[in-house]
Amino acid sequence: MSISTLELGFRLFVFLCVLVAVPGSFLLMFRVLDYAAKDTLIEQFAGEQQPDAGQLNAYFEQAAVEAVTCRICGSANGTDYTYCHNCQERLQH
Repeated sequence: MSISTLELGFRLFVFLCVLVAVPGSFLLMFRVLDYAAKDTLIEQFAGEQQPDAGQLNAYFEQAAVEAVTCRICGSANGTDYTYCHNCQERLQH
């Protein structure tokens, strides 16, 4: 069974589309998304870390339990904590 020149050309075209066009379209998509982001997330989180005002801080304040304050972010942590729950900095006891 032999294939015609037209069918061979079509098969080569499909092969090139799969080989080049599909990865190229993904690359183009990611480049467009990267350009659209314009580093807004990096700018948003690049500033100084603010003290955590979360539930754990409120617990330590309300229960009057002894807490260790993180020297980096100011979060309250339990006395048995090795790392800060907010910024993961090693705590100094």
